[in-house]
Amino acid sequence: RRLEALEFGVGVCPWLEWLRSATKERAGTKLKNCGKSVGVVSQGSSQPLVGPVTARDFNTLSLAVSVEGWKVLSSSDRGVARKVTDRTTRQVGGSSRVVPRGRAVGAGWTDGYCDVAVSGTATSQQHACCRKMAPMSDESRTAEPGSKVGHEGGDEEHQLTDEDKMLDEIAKQRILIDEMPGDDFDDMARRAPHQRKLGQLEFKYQIFAERKRLARELWKFEEIHGALYSEPCLICLEDIHVHAAPSVLMELFFCCGGFICKSCVRNLRESELGLDNCPLCRESLAATSEADDAARLMTLAKRGISWAERDVGRSMIYGRGGFQKQEKAGLEWLKKASAQDFPAALSELSELHRHGMKSVVRKSQEKANELLLKAANLGYAKANSMLASCYLNGADDFEKNADEAYFRASVAFALDNENGQAAFILGGLHYDKHVPEPSLYLGCYFWNIATSEDTTGAASYFYGQALHILANYLNGGQVLQPGANAMTAIFLWLRKSRDLGYKDAMEMLKKFETIGQSYCANCKKGAQAGERFKQCSKCKAQWYCSKKCQVESWRAGHKKDCKRASIMKFEDYLNAK
Repeated sequence: RRLEALEFGVGVCPWLEWLRSATKERAGTKLKNCGKSVGVVSQGSSQPLVGPVTARDFNTLSLAVSVEGWKVLSSSDRGVARKVTDRTTRQVGGSSRVVPRGRAVGAGWTDGYCDVAVSGTATSQQHACCRKMAPMSDESRTAEPGSKVGHEGGDEEHQLTDEDKMLDEIAKQRILIDEMPGDDFDDMARRAPHQRKLGQLEFKYQIFAERKRLARELWKFEEIHGALYSEPCLICLEDIHVHAAPSVLMELFFCCGGFICKSCVRNLRESELGLDNCPLCRESLAATSEADDAARLMTLAKRGISWAERDVGRSMIYGRGGFQKQEKAGLEWLKKASAQDFPAALSELSELHRHGMKSVVRKSQEKANELLLKAANLGYAKANSMLASCYLNGADDFEKNADEAYFRASVAFALDNENGQAAFILGGLHYDKHVPEPSLYLGCYFWNIATSEDTTGAASYFYGQALHILANYLNGGQVLQPGANAMTAIFLWLRKSRDLGYKDAMEMLKKFETIGQSYCANCKKGAQAGERFKQCSKCKAQWYCSKKCQVESWRAGHKKDCKRASIMKFEDYLNAK
């Protein structure tokens, strides 16, 4: 049977050369070596598996690679890969062995070995390229003739993965903080920078793990609903999920109907070429009248370009963008785009059916949900975040299902990491501990992203609230420590929320201001009845009994607190010095 090596990207390794010579006569196998990376073998006549695991059984030849917590079953199970929670098991010839999650086994490297299963017997050899990456295992192995397995110098120091290194750093930082004595003001001041460092390390690890989880959720989505539709950028040729979030992932050109990825757009704008002309047809991109834009868009729609059909339809329905209001004509254009399975058009039609539109569209929750599901399953980020909201709240005839809400919001964010609705849902699920591994850091991270699309004040309010709790955790309840005072940032976000009309923010802000005005933030002197202390003119979150106290506080660390409060991005705020 014919085997093909699929690039896996683990590292350079010549194991396929040895495998070819070891199995050529016995299995009659023809192998194609990629020559650059460890290969994952799949059956040539079948579609390659998508994701981190590929496994197939070929009578006398059985190969498998397992990464990221996946279980490769024995040859009797035809090499099927199944997910496990935290450990990976490999079975060869009736025997099995458990290796830590994240290690590669089978036709790949693990602990410095390239493991190959031939005729039901586990055979291992260690190559020079592997020795640099990992140590010898304590387990007994059958060494390939000519290899140096078991010889002097074979035992090398275990090289930790990036994940292991991060966990070790966190453990060491916690020990350092625990060993610092005393609980008075000076002791807390000495601990503050170390506690801030702990927060930075913990967030670094948790965002690393979250990105891996999001990738797994997207892979799972594609396993269920099929591969996402992609087209190459017409400059760099990198594939773009063009239906996921068109306005976020690519730049559309009304002149020729082409598109390029956002990365190429940035590169062009920063280069000497600039982006004054279309990089595809060279037509000028100078601003034109609304009527001219509408005419060009209509030309593209008549050519059958789906995104243009959807834009024309939406513009006609609402009478904007240089189009007269023509609801029936607009609906026909939306239907044309939907007929091409353009998910943004399907989502638009879903909203029209959900709310109805006079005599043009009949109100129907059933039809609306059918269209929304179709758009979501085609990989449209916005439809997945809307679906997540429906499942979370049990709205629009969807049954309440927190697990499905978590999955759909994760898919939406994996497709579009600027999706405010998905970020808001994920932040709330982490904050309320409705996920398997809740994280206050991730609650802050997601809610902070949601503030970019905040129109009600809710995201800003919840982000400020989460910052308050995180500061309590990091500083042992001492949130007012100069140089590590989170109240300056909390006040800023509560005021943003209040200005958007969020009532809970108004009440909490009033409470915090009453407390803050009641004593000097530096010497802790209480304010007498009718006495008004001086407010910090920058952050407006601290009050002082005198100019002297204000200067002392500024020098003690309030200067850093004021500066850090103005940082809008959570990870930058957390990592600020």
